[in-house]
Amino acid sequence: MSSDFGFWKRGVGEPEEIFDNLAEGDTSDLVVSPDVLRFREELLTRWPDVDDVLEPSRFDLEEEPDDAGKYVLLTLSVRQLDYLPEILDMAKRNGLVGFSGVAGEPI
Repeated sequence: MSSDFGFWKRGVGEPEEIFDNLAEGDTSDLVVSPDVLRFREELLTRWPDVDDVLEPSRFDLEEEPDDAGKYVLLTLSVRQLDYLPEILDMAKRNGLVGFSGVAGEPI
């Protein structure tokens, strides 16, 4: 069992639509932001194990390096859900918005 969460700075469209597009690999509605890069780096520094559940993956970034500054998708395991309160605080500090795939509502 896992839970999906998406984060970004700015995008065109409703959060659910943006989230669904990200799940399909479509990042065209998002803009690059250093805040997303900072959030990604903070996540990996705080919890190195999220590297395995983080998108875009290192492999994805080889083909689309700008995506690192557009969004972060996390597929957290039940064990990793303990990280969520801190992840949400990090996102807020970085001015990010997002969507919870499990709750079906904006973050």
